[in-house]
Amino acid sequence: MSDMQSMDREKKKRQLRQNIVQMPDNGSEEPMDGGRLAKYKRKKRIIAAAAVCFLAALGFTGYRYMNEYEYTGYSVQWERSMRYTENSGADKKTQVAETSAAADSAGTDGAGETASAENSGSSGAGSGTPDETASAETSAPAEASKTVGDSSFVKFAMFGDNVIKYTKDGASYIDASGKTIWTQSYEMKTPIININGDYAVIADQQGNEMYICSKEGCTGTAKTQLPITKAAVSARGVAAAVVEDSTASYIFYFKKDGESLGINIKMLLSGDGYPVDIALSPDGKQIVMSVMYMKNGALKNKVAFYDFSEIGKNVNNRFIAAFEEEFDDKMVGRIRYLNDQTVCAFSDKGLTFISVKNVIPDTNVTFVPVDEEIQSICYSDKYAAVVVDSTSGSPYRLDVYNTDGKKVTSIDFDYAYTGVLIDGDRLILYNEESCREYNLDGHERFNGQFDFPVSLVRAGKNRTNSLITAGSEVMKEIKLR
Repeated sequence: MSDMQSMDREKKKRQLRQNIVQMPDNGSEEPMDGGRLAKYKRKKRIIAAAAVCFLAALGFTGYRYMNEYEYTGYSVQWERSMRYTENSGADKKTQVAETSAAADSAGTDGAGETASAENSGSSGAGSGTPDETASAETSAPAEASKTVGDSSFVKFAMFGDNVIKYTKDGASYIDASGKTIWTQSYEMKTPIININGDYAVIADQQGNEMYICSKEGCTGTAKTQLPITKAAVSARGVAAAVVEDSTASYIFYFKKDGESLGINIKMLLSGDGYPVDIALSPDGKQIVMSVMYMKNGALKNKVAFYDFSEIGKNVNNRFIAAFEEEFDDKMVGRIRYLNDQTVCAFSDKGLTFISVKNVIPDTNVTFVPVDEEIQSICYSDKYAAVVVDSTSGSPYRLDVYNTDGKKVTSIDFDYAYTGVLIDGDRLILYNEESCREYNLDGHERFNGQFDFPVSLVRAGKNRTNSLITAGSEVMKEIKLR
């Protein structure tokens, strides 16, 4: 090889080495200069941001798919016979189930109760205890019953994430896997129910007994001498019973063990009026009533609040607020605490939302007028809804509002429903042999038929694509597909 060729080769090697870029590594002792390091970090941030955006887009797409996908069929995950209900814990004390009120033309509400618009009577405020009216007697829970007898009266209601079955002979609390958590036997002619958070009360309408229950079981039984017309419970187990005689109505309060709290309200029918409906606040410190009363020979309606905390002791008869002008031309058949900040009054003219963030309710109420005839109501802790006669071609329309009174969705439908409820973010209409499910955007997610009679349909254990269907014969969980 000539010297000239060797020189050319060395020259080319030097040029090649000069063109090589040395990349930093973890073992490099010399750090990158400021400009290259900033560029490197910026590149990493861009890659990380792109990955986050991709995952967010993927998650949103998945959510939209699961939320808006329209299911056309279903498979049965499990089924349990409802003819025989066995107590899963032999050593557990009996528990009582929540019951829905007798059905009437107003429809069913979101807690599984019947939303009854009572037109008769009037009510107001008063105090005192009648000599002939006994305070509730405390009694220990009965021994656990292995069965809840069959009867022609079989109802179901939502209680927490599970279902409660009740008849005239007893009640069973059944979880989302079909397992009976507890049972309670009793004898009632007309069981009615009220549910508030983790507690339920079941009472014998026109009878003298009511049970206070938690999700773990019956915590107490209360008895009255006068017949019970209504019952309510707080999320902490404090319960109230409305009883009446020929001249007055009385509201008595009980601890969760059934013992009397020694607190009562007397309402003279000739002056104070008649309590159409009542509700206890979640903490049990306040009660709200829809009251019908006579004024200048005309029947009027008002909503009244009473406080039973230390604050209420300082005011006459514990009365803290009343809304008369707002309901002067309305009839409130159902009133409920949607949560600890909002009361909703369902009347024949629409929905009225009252803020109760403070002890004294806000005087500025939000009224949502409803021009059409209201067929049914339902509600949850976040929403209130009405089914009305539609004027757009379909027989019915479901309007859903948030707790500020703003409309969330409106759904026109042609379906002969017997029940309607809000379960989380799912709107469910059902009758004895079928159901329809919508999301809060009004998109229909399922429209299916059942091969057995059902009394209640609610979201299943997998709340995305399963339903619990409960009837007098059988209870099933179905997976939508």
